[in-house]
Amino acid sequence: MAELKAGFKGKTVYGNVFTVLEFLGGGGQGNVYRVECGGREMALKWYHKSTIDKMKDPDQFYDNLMANIKKGAPTSAFLWPEELTEKADGSFGYIMGLRPSNFEELTKFLIWDNKKRRMKASFASITARCNAAINIIEGFRALHNDGYSYQDLNNGNFFIDPQTGDVLICDNDNVSERGVNFGIAGKQRYMAPEVVLGSAPDKRSDRFSLAVILFRMLFIEHPLEGKYSTPPCMTPELEKKFYGSDPVFVLDPDDDRNAANNQLNTNTLRFWKIYPEYIRELFIKSFGKSSVQPPYDRIIEKTWLDAFVRLRSETVPCPHCGKETFITAGYTVSCMYCGSPLTCNSQLKFKRFDVPVYGGVKVYEGQLGDTDGDFHKAAGEIVRNKKDPIKHALRNLTEQIWSVKLPDNTVRTVEPNGIVPLNKDFEITIGKNTGIVE
Repeated sequence: MAELKAGFKGKTVYGNVFTVLEFLGGGGQGNVYRVECGGREMALKWYHKSTIDKMKDPDQFYDNLMANIKKGAPTSAFLWPEELTEKADGSFGYIMGLRPSNFEELTKFLIWDNKKRRMKASFASITARCNAAINIIEGFRALHNDGYSYQDLNNGNFFIDPQTGDVLICDNDNVSERGVNFGIAGKQRYMAPEVVLGSAPDKRSDRFSLAVILFRMLFIEHPLEGKYSTPPCMTPELEKKFYGSDPVFVLDPDDDRNAANNQLNTNTLRFWKIYPEYIRELFIKSFGKSSVQPPYDRIIEKTWLDAFVRLRSETVPCPHCGKETFITAGYTVSCMYCGSPLTCNSQLKFKRFDVPVYGGVKVYEGQLGDTDGDFHKAAGEIVRNKKDPIKHALRNLTEQIWSVKLPDNTVRTVEPNGIVPLNKDFEITIGKNTGIVE
């Protein structure tokens, strides 16, 4: 069946009738349409017949879609298949929720608009960028915890709200139980080297793809595309070499064959030194020799999550120019925009996370304990003393009463919306977790 026309009606395996309303867009695997189904406006992905013909086992792919629908989405961040259509003329499709209009495809954050002289989409803040990274990492981990891995992962899998960093993960038809390979050809630029060379995708290969996504979210350009891997004419053989058998990180400290340069890697060179060393080290390890060659060691999601939660906590509005910049507890640093000095003298230390004591920093519920919690719900916010900007306090944003143990062992309480000074050696207990000001 060729492109579906407005008004076309079909049935799902659950017996519901869907009606095509309009064409939304097309891709290598199929077209996406706005449809009405069961009284809701939704999205239908309808596969090209050529896509079906190229699959190793179309019936297995179809059955996997049905199994995923029955199991349900790992989290609400996934635009998960909800209905599977009946087969028609050698093809079929699935129905999922529509993405809200305020979400932009990650691809737009990576493409320059020559007419407008800016990126087609941009994050409103560094905090929004960190939130997006955290959401994507959490999505990967939830998927893996449910026993799934991706078959085809790339920048088109993610829709992001530029203002908040909220994420919706799409194209989940290519998700399967680990070790299952449907023969779906993904983009080699996002594949792990072993998958480029023919291995089946799994959780470990997903972690390489995740690192590529995170790198491009921060630096825009691709981590493996430098002077060595961008020949005048790319051939399939060269592509397999540069992404499979001999990939080289553009900022590999031990191998400069593919070194970043000002023509190909402008943004990478511009932003690399701006980000903290612990972020840079994770990318060096993600694309270093032990990752792109056997034994294919990869950064796990928890490590990435801890790093980006920390980065978000170290991102503050400059009190001089108002723009976001980075700080480090125990140091004086310069605002990356206006150059003004910013000093952070102390930190609030919990079991797993250290939170810098600086105006505007939020303390999230997930930072309080040593196990994962909600990294999007703020438990407190650090506020600066208006009369003495060197002094800070923590505002209680929860509905709980906190307790505070002072150095002389006296105990005070902090009511919801109350504040507690962040003085050295104060011990603040929030629920079952305690943080100490150091």
